[in-house]
Amino acid sequence: MFGYVIGDSDMITGFRTVGIEGAEVNSVDEACEALNKALVRNDLAIIIVSEEFSTLPEMQEAIGKTRIDRKNTLIVELPGSKGKTSQVRMSDLISKTLGVRI
Repeated sequence: MFGYVIGDSDMITGFRTVGIEGAEVNSVDEACEALNKALVRNDLAIIIVSEEFSTLPEMQEAIGKTRIDRKNTLIVELPGSKGKTSQVRMSDLISKTLGVRI
């Protein structure tokens, strides 16, 4: 396994069609639980989280901690099928992910 997706039904279905499994969630509590379960696994290099959940304070804290503590796991936040699209510069995303300013 390489990647894992946390998001709504449409997002999960889309990624499953290309062979990436995930957890369908409907609340921030379910999203946090799914992230914690994914982090227990050692076979995941990338975890994709829908912005619908990743932008909430509870998830931001967990994602930030993971980015600091687990250098071998990349967490990517993507717009979900129902979530708003954020305008994030690629350099900001790289800086946040790697912990370096570019």
